[in-house]
This record gives sequence, structure tokens and C-alpha cells, in this order.
Amino acid sequence: MTDKNEITGKPTVLKELNISLIKDALKKSGQATRVELSKQTKISQPTVNLLINELLADKTVVSLGAAASTGGRKAELYALNLKKSAVALIIVGEGGFETAVVDMGLAEERRDMVKRDRRQSYLKQLVSVLGGMLKKSPNIGAISVGVPGAVSKEGEVFAIPQIPEFEHFALRAELENRFGLPVQVTNDINATTFGYRLLHEEAENLVYLYTEGEKIGAGLILNGALYPGCTSFAGEVGYMQLGGRSVEEIMSGKETALSFLSLLAQVVVNLVCMFNPEKIVLAGRADMEQQLPELIQECERLLPTSVLPAIDAAKAEEGYYFKGLGGLGIALLEQDIHIT
Repeated sequence: MTDKNEITGKPTVLKELNISLIKDALKKSGQATRVELSKQTKISQPTVNLLINELLADKTVVSLGAAASTGGRKAELYALNLKKSAVALIIVGEGGFETAVVDMGLAEERRDMVKRDRRQSYLKQLVSVLGGMLKKSPNIGAISVGVPGAVSKEGEVFAIPQIPEFEHFALRAELENRFGLPVQVTNDINATTFGYRLLHEEAENLVYLYTEGEKIGAGLILNGALYPGCTSFAGEVGYMQLGGRSVEEIMSGKETALSFLSLLAQVVVNLVCMFNPEKIVLAGRADMEQQLPELIQECERLLPTSVLPAIDAAKAEEGYYFKGLGGLGIALLEQDIHIT
């Protein structure tokens, strides 16, 4: 652990840390004066003045003009320049690529859909699509990619039957080498879960449970952070065993005639027992909201109501997938300073 004397011996690191604190304060408050920033960050007033001038010069911060007068000299208000940097978002699917560009406030600047061109490889077309996005938006500072498969901590894609070309492919490293920008590659359910969390911050611990046909999977938020597991296997609910059979075997109808609601209730109960979340969000099926009362009733039959979390249905119109990719991409541009 680094002590205070060690930190003060590294002026460049200390400066970066102070800048990070100022940017974080502006992100949380939206706008603030120099005096307010000094109080919020515990940084001396002269240092705040110096750093704000530098941040204004490189357009990281913008002036909003004078604050409302309190009787004395009017103070100037400052805010982060949300338009300085942007993030390229791209959803990789079997039929093509959904793309968007968002600013630092997650406001979309542009969205597009590119159909799959089977005359070229997925990678070649992906690189072409990203190259076009960077040409149109030169302020892009990070790339965030969502894929329908698992992703290791190192950014290697696996378990992606829809796109065999990417099986055990180091996609993050490939794109970083080609474009010289930080890249985040994320499993689709995990990105969607993170997007839900961005829009619904009330739950520090939640499970986003997605079902489609005979497939089922989940994303986990634990203590406010996305949890992929040590081998990126967390949330693979389809492998969960119920009575000696996997959940996906049961869903296929080959092993038992157990109703969908009864099966889902058992999955929910197991997730509650393992993670004890504040909220479980159900997504995928169009009729999920209508089936919620019956599902909750079945869960109450299996568990004490005192331990059941809030159970809700996801709303497709809120666009969790893109929001999650955007949030993860912005995190690349806002990585905290780590002192070692």
C-alpha cells in the first residue's frame, strides 16, 4: 500500500489523481463552481483553479457562465464537456451489425444497421464498419462491442455457435491493435444487465434473467458491479441441474412436461438461495409481464415471502443493450488512477 509521502513524491500521478477527483465530482453533481469543487474533492483552492484552467484549455471542461448571485461576486459554473469524446458501439449478430455512437452522457449521436455481407469474413466486415464509424466521428475515443457468446477477461470470445469464426478468437486484442483505441468486448446478456443497472440504480444486487425459446441465461450485478465470474461462466443458468437434468434439457421438453412457469419459479428460487439479490428482472418473452403474478405466487409457495426479492419484467423500449455497451465503453475513458 502506498502512503501519503510516497504519493506526494510523484507529482504527475498526484496531478492525474486530482484531475480524476474533479472530473468525478462534476460527473456526480452535473455542475459546480471552483469553490464547490474544492469542498467536494478536498483539493486546495489554488490547485483547483490551476487544474480547471488546464481542463478548460483542452476542452475537457466547459464554462456554463455565472451562477446565481448570493450577494457577492458571481462565481462561474463548470461542467464536463460531454461532447469531447465519444464511444463507438457495435452489436455483432448473425445477420449483421447494429451500430451507434454515444457521447460521454450516453446521448446517441447516430445509430445504424449494417447487413451481413457473406462475401467477406466477419472480422473483415467488422473492421470495415468500425473504420467507417471512426471516419465519420473522429472524436471516438473507445470501442465497445457486444457479442452473442462468452468473453474471457482477456477479451477472447468463446461458446459462440452463431459465429464460429470468432470461436476462441482474441477479438479485443485484434481490434486494439488495428485501431489503437481501448476496446471492451462483452457478452450480450452481461451488457444488457449493465444497461439495466445504469437505468435502475436502486438495486445494488440484481439478476437479469433472459429466456428465449429453449435458451436461458442470466447477468449478475453484485455490490453494484457486473459479475462475470472467474472464467466468465457466471449466469449460465441453462446448465443448472434440477432433478438430475439441466434446465435447458427441461425447457426442450425432451425430459419432462414441467410447465414453463413452474420451471422458471424453481430457477428463480435457486438464484435467490445463491445470491439473495434485491431484484430479479425477467426478459425475453413477450408475455412475461402478464405472467408475473402467477410466477410470484409460485415463488411464494416455495420460499418465505420475507426473503423474496422484487421480481419485475424488463421493458424492451428502454434499450438496455446499447445503454450497457455505452456505459462500459465510457468506463474505458474514465478509468480511475490506480497508485501502486
